[in-house]
Parts: sequence; structure tokens; C-alpha cells
Amino acid sequence: MHLPTSPTTVVSFLIAGVLLLLYGVQQISDIFQKTMSARLRSALATLSRRPWMALLLGLITTAITQSSSATSSLLVGLVNTQFITLTTAFFMLLGANIGSTLVVQLLALHITDHALEILGLGTAIAFFTRRSKLHPLGKAFFAFGLITVGLAALEAGSRPVAASPLTADVLQAMVNAPIVLALIGAILSIAFTSSAASIGLVIVLAGNGALPPIAALAIMLGTNVGNTFTALLSALSGSSRVGRRLAYLHTGTKLIGVTVAFLLLQPLAQLLSHLGNGGTQVAIAHMGLNIALALVFAPLATPLVRLVTALVPDQESQSVDGPRHLDPEALATPAVALGQAMREIVRMTDLVTVMLKRGILAFDEESDNVPRHIDQLDDQLDDLEEAVKSYLTRLDEEQMTEQQSRRELALLYIVTDLEAIGDIIDKQIVRLAQRKQHEQVVFSEEGWQDLITYYQEVQLAVQQVLAALASQDPTLATECLTRKAILAQTKRTLHLRHVRRLQQRVAPSLSSSAIHLDLLNAMSRVLSHAFNIATIVQGEM
Repeated sequence: MHLPTSPTTVVSFLIAGVLLLLYGVQQISDIFQKTMSARLRSALATLSRRPWMALLLGLITTAITQSSSATSSLLVGLVNTQFITLTTAFFMLLGANIGSTLVVQLLALHITDHALEILGLGTAIAFFTRRSKLHPLGKAFFAFGLITVGLAALEAGSRPVAASPLTADVLQAMVNAPIVLALIGAILSIAFTSSAASIGLVIVLAGNGALPPIAALAIMLGTNVGNTFTALLSALSGSSRVGRRLAYLHTGTKLIGVTVAFLLLQPLAQLLSHLGNGGTQVAIAHMGLNIALALVFAPLATPLVRLVTALVPDQESQSVDGPRHLDPEALATPAVALGQAMREIVRMTDLVTVMLKRGILAFDEESDNVPRHIDQLDDQLDDLEEAVKSYLTRLDEEQMTEQQSRRELALLYIVTDLEAIGDIIDKQIVRLAQRKQHEQVVFSEEGWQDLITYYQEVQLAVQQVLAALASQDPTLATECLTRKAILAQTKRTLHLRHVRRLQQRVAPSLSSSAIHLDLLNAMSRVLSHAFNIATIVQGEM
């Protein structure tokens, strides 16, 4: 790459290098969010009892995405949904710290000498895969090419800076103030919101001689703490207590490790002085620090989790009626947010189940409290429906895969059907019971038995559908749908039996006919909404 000479060109190279590096990292992170989150969740479900394997998974994931912040946000969401334990998340976070150091090792291997070739290859792969399922992989190769070109631009722009006598004088004076250099490193990391960008810049400057080894190491240590601050501030401003615990663990362990390394800065610099130029020394120290953190703190994971849980205890009381799992922070990770919404939908199914069981009891003249209880449950159901809908519609469509978009739509349909079932029970079935008592209507013995039989069939069918929904089992949903024709025939048979009683002039049937038929139709509408849910589960989940 042609070396810049004028000050304007030097600044342009540095700014362009940082921007290309940040953009490349962001693109790979976005691709990961869209295509890998579901697979990562499945892998974590398997590895939740093998924390050391979770550490390895965190390393691999962050090595691919070069965004420990993306991994951290996903982990917070998974812990919030109780998909993995905080201990497992901490192990994976330790692995993510190591994974985030790998890209900067490319500088030590002089991969930037071939930056344009790598960008060209990435562009070609992205172009030829644009109409295939491999397009995300092609885009990832292109983004990696941008990262390489960005590092090359930083390297080229920093060489004139390194050769400047003014730079040498300033940095030589700063060597005697390592704490200030560490603060500069932390500020750099926060400003770039990427450890790869900040550490990459330090390595390039150190490799070109612009930074003395001790100064470069001090800045590197500062960036290691700084890259935890964004997640920490986000956790402190949010409502997620699990997020705070994970952020405290991340920042706390980094602070301890960096403090120890800072106290040993002089011996560390002497030890590394035999390992190539300043850039290579920083890269090795950066990786060594994070490997040491994993080796030291992984065996202490359980007591550390207990300590941070004691420092950030669970709330003593929690809302019973409102949503419990709709964490706004999870919206940045659609796969997790959809899981959160599904947990609230399962709560809605519990409410519907209770309402359905108690609905028929409203016809008992001695159960005056049943209508009031069902009305309260329906209010809770309405609140949850509104909350879930609002939550789902806040998801960013551009961040979701096609499969996630279909799932979002399916969940929106499901909450509508669940709320409709609740309304039928509260505003139709219960009100029919109240009307029967008000008008002092009596069902015939045979007619009431028919209604009880059909209600029990409806209740059983709805419970099966809701079980299929909760377990996301398409096979069970299909089995439920096979009963649709049978139940429709049951309704026709019971309707015909009622008509025959009318022909026979059975007095109770004559007086209760309107309520009897309205109740049959109301139960049939409950079935209709339940089968809508079964159809969605069968095809969408």
C-alpha cells in the first residue's frame, strides 16, 4: 500500500482505517446475529452442563464475529430466559475474551501485506454467492477483507507518525505516566466500541515504533478494561439483574487481571522484549492476559457467581399479573427476544386453561365468585396480549432472518387467538350463565348432559393444542387437528338432538333453546381459535 506523506493524507489513512475496521467488525457481527444465534442457542443447550466446552464455544464464536459485545448481549438474553445458567455464561464470556484477541494476531503475521488480495477474494466470494444460501458466508468474507484493508490503512498511516520527532518526544514523556496511558487505552476502547479496533491501532503504532513497548503495553491494558465499560453502563441503566451480574463479573475479573499485570509492567516488558517488535509483543501480551484470566477465574466460577448473586439479589417481589420475561435489552438479539415472547405466551396459555376449566362452573347457581374471577383472568390475558404484541412489533425486521420474521408473525397470530378464546369465555359463556340465572331458565336433563359432554371435549382439545404450543411440537398439533372433523360432527349431532327435543315439546328445552344454542356456538368458536393455533404450530414452529 502506498505510504502517505502529507499530514492530511496521514489523517485520512488513519480515519479510513478505523472506519473500515469498525464497519467490517459490525458487518460480521450482524451476519452472526441473523444466521448463527439459533445454532448457538442449541449448542449451549447441549453444553450447559459442560462449562469448559462453553468456554471453547465462546472463543470460537467471538473469533468468528470479532465482537465480544455481540456475544455478551446474546449471553445476557439467554441467561434472562433461563436457557443457560450464569455460570455457563461466565465460562463462555471468558472464552469470548480469548476469541476477541485472535484478529489482532493477524498483524503479527503480516497479513496486511496481502490486504487488497484478501479484499478482492472476499468481494468475489460475496458476488458469486449472492443468489445462493451461502450469501451470508460470502458477505462475511467480504467483511473480513474490509477488516484487513482497515488494518493495512492504519499501519500505513501510522508510519509517518512514528517517524515524527514530535511523536517520539511526546510518547517518551508519557512512558513515565503509565496510568495516564492506561486511561487513554480505556477511552480509545470506549470510543471505538471495539476491542479489535483499539488493540489493532495500538499494535500498529507499536510495530512502527511510534509507541515504546512499555507505553504500548500500558495502553493495551487500559483497552482491556475499557471494552467492558459499554456493557457495564448498559447493564446498570437496564432493569436486568442477570445482565448486571454478568457485567460485574466481566468488568471485575478484567480489573483484577489488569491491575496485577500493571504492577508487573516492567518485568513483563523485559520478558516480552525478546519476542519480535513492539507490535508482536503487544499482540502476545494481549492474548496471554486473557488466557491467564480464563485459567485463573474459570475454576473459581461457582464462588464468583455466588458472590455476585449476593451483591445483586433477586427482587423480593415481582408482578404477578404483568409481563415477566419481556426484557427490552433482548430486542437487539431477535432469537432471544422471540424466546422471551414465547415464555409470556406460555403464561397466557395457563390463564386460558384456568378460564376454560372454571367457565362451565359459572352455570352453578352457588358459584357467585366465578364470573368475577374469570373477568380478572381475562383482564390479565388482555394485558399480556398487548404487552407481547408491543414487544414483538419493536423487533427490527432488518436484523431478523426470514425464519425469524415468520416466527414473529406466527406468535402475533397466536396471542390474538388466545385473547379471543379468553373473550369468548368471559363475554359469552359466562354471560350466558348469568343470563340463565337472571331469567331462571332450566336446561332439560338430557340437554345439560349434552352441553357438559361437548364442553369436556372442547376443553380436552384446547388443552392438547396448548400443550403442542408450549412444547412447540408439530406432531402433536397434527394429532389435534385430526379431531377437528370429529368434533364438528359432535356439534351437529348435539344440535340435532336439541331440535328433536323441541319437536317433542320438552318444556325445559323450549325455554332454554336460545341459551343452549348460543352456548354450543360459543364452544365451537373456542375450538376454531384453538385449531388456528394448532395450524400455526404445525407449519411454523
